[in-house]
Amino acid sequence: MGLPETDRVELERVAQDLHDEATSGNPEPGRLRQFATQLKDKLLEGAPTMAATQGIQMVEQALAALVQ
Repeated sequence: MGLPETDRVELERVAQDLHDEATSGNPEPGRLRQFATQLKDKLLEGAPTMAATQGIQMVEQALAALVQ
């Protein structure tokens, strides 16, 4: 079972925002944390698929790296 279309579009938008900030010339840790948290929340709201679980783990690792 996949995400409803509106949730999928929102998830992709947040993921793109996170990617854009992370690859910008001068990424702001606060904005990265905000986008990563939004992404994690969206993944948690969705269906508990293996891909979502892996995505959540990746977001948690990225957040941990930001605070080091």
